[in-house]
Amino acid sequence: MKRQEFAVFSLVLSPWRRVLLSAMLAAVAGPALAQLKAPAQAPRTTGIFVPQSSDVAVPSSQPQLGVPQPGSSSKRSQLVDEVVAVVNNSVITRRELLDRADEIEGQLRAANRPAPPRADLLGEVLERLVMERVQTQAAQDAGIKVTDQELDRAIESVAQQNRLSATELRSRVEASGMTWTKYRDELRKQVQVIRLREREVDSKVQVYDGEIDNYLAARGGQGAATGPTEFNVAQILVRVPEDASDAQKQALKTKAEGLLKQAQGGADFAQLAQSNSQAPEAAQGGALGFREIGRLPAVFANAVVDLQPGAVAPEVVESANGFHILKLTAKRVAPAAGASNPAAASRITQTQVRHILIRTGPNMPEAEARRQLGTLRDRITHGGDFADAAKRFSQDGSAQAGGDLGWVSPGELVPEFEQAMNRLRPGEISEPVVTQFGVHLIQVQNRRETEMAPEKQRDFARAEIREQKLRAAYDDWVRQLRSQAYVEYRVNRQR
Repeated sequence: MKRQEFAVFSLVLSPWRRVLLSAMLAAVAGPALAQLKAPAQAPRTTGIFVPQSSDVAVPSSQPQLGVPQPGSSSKRSQLVDEVVAVVNNSVITRRELLDRADEIEGQLRAANRPAPPRADLLGEVLERLVMERVQTQAAQDAGIKVTDQELDRAIESVAQQNRLSATELRSRVEASGMTWTKYRDELRKQVQVIRLREREVDSKVQVYDGEIDNYLAARGGQGAATGPTEFNVAQILVRVPEDASDAQKQALKTKAEGLLKQAQGGADFAQLAQSNSQAPEAAQGGALGFREIGRLPAVFANAVVDLQPGAVAPEVVESANGFHILKLTAKRVAPAAGASNPAAASRITQTQVRHILIRTGPNMPEAEARRQLGTLRDRITHGGDFADAAKRFSQDGSAQAGGDLGWVSPGELVPEFEQAMNRLRPGEISEPVVTQFGVHLIQVQNRRETEMAPEKQRDFARAEIREQKLRAAYDDWVRQLRSQAYVEYRVNRQR
């Protein structure tokens, strides 16, 4: 399974709002982030394959930062820098808001996508700036540091994903009106957020064998024609402050139990939530939306899994945030992915690929490795033999086999290599590609469709389930950060 992009600052957005994510940070490529554990199989001899493991980790892919468009950050020298929002101990200015909105409109135009009404855009951008600030402050408060070396790797990854060199990326950034120092500072902040999210969210998500069995059965693995059951849960949250005394905590629990009795007695749950809940979705009657059971917080899942639609959980549920009154408002069976063609779900595209690797380090700068491989590429494209060049020059374990990596499946190679490989047609040779191992020339020899072995189907199911659970856990984490932050809007968010 190809590594999926998992956007930081993700919210439930309408289609045009999802385009706003293109303004975010591109995947950063540190060893801990860049590797997707391969399905269990015979050990490979070459470092370009990701380490083998009994578990498949879906890397929480990082948010994307598009390359700024020229002129997208025009200076507003005559604009008074009015404060439009206060977030904890920092402010967001009107200049920041308008510059970000201009940048997004420029990206939409470049992609031939319609821009939303300006008032809608400004409201969404302001809320996104608030969410960014909340998460950045949380990462800084947690003492997370990003070294210059890690930042350089992130910049290299941004450049690669935009098919630019680091020098070209810098030129593009500066042409947009943003200084290179500011670009690095913004990138550093978002890498800090990624590190925090990995610690607070990614590391705590687990996938169990029973979930894999259910996933495969629901998606046609056992002939089923329906998808997983989804639950729409509503909540009323009585928040407990971190420094609450035992007496205060008991008083808040008593309040929650009183609300539970009202809900069980037939009171309108949505109105109770709107009037009493301290959760972010209170205005929507407390509804969290349809989710598979694995995408709900564990304490919620345990409380509602056996309820009938319309029922209220019999007891108050306690979590780190406080006390929750839960109602299962609806339950449905989602369509099965691939149900119209069950066979398609068990087939994958494999690529026959070979490469030449020059490792970088103190004695081999990346620029020199690029230059050498560029020369080799010219020689090969003018009649030279790729296998012979690999035997002579490659510093990978595959060198004696002419650089041949054999038939590889999605997810077996580090993302930078796989993404470059996927863009090539059979017989085509890439430009130099940088990964954590060094610089590569890649040649695709052939592609084929093949059936997935049962154990690989389980590996990919595990990865997909983990991705779903990561998204749910991330959304809950962001909601919690937002609800704990002090945010004061100084302007109408629709102007």
